Amino acid sequence: MIYLRLSFFVLLLLIGCSSKKDLLPEEFFGLILQKKLTGVEAKKFVDELHFQEVAPDQNEIGFYSSPIGSSIIYITYYRDEITALTEYEKMINKISPENSVFINPEIANISGKDIYRCFGMGQSHYVFAYGKELYWISVDTHFGKKFIEEYLEYIN
Repeated sequence: MIYLRLSFFVLLLLIGCSSKKDLLPEEFFGLILQKKLTGVEAKKFVDELHFQEVAPDQNEIGFYSSPIGSSIIYITYYRDEITALTEYEKMINKISPENSVFINPEIANISGKDIYRCFGMGQSHYVFAYGKELYWISVDTHFGKKFIEEYLEYIN
């Protein structure tokens, strides 16, 4: 009987672990994942973008493109929701127009979620904390809002 209970517990654990959604799917919004960086490689990429060490250790970056356009999804993982939210607030303060190449910042309510949106380098940029993750999504402006709406639905 104890083996049956233990087997059942292990099965539930495996099902729970395997059902975690991939936050960087192979295809999304008609865009194909061209390249995925994780771990040290993702951290190095983000640090090089900023010309200094800024990224924590757990990151993923997905580079998407197709004939309709492109997007990059940056995800940083934190130990809890409070830390993700705190880091989100620090980030949006650092990228204010007087400090960066980004313009026209605003907090946009998209699908019931307040998201920091700005523009720069030929794309729209959306920054938000969701659960224990911090997201920065750079996407072609002509479909940016719709992309974010669908991505929020996907990760929910």
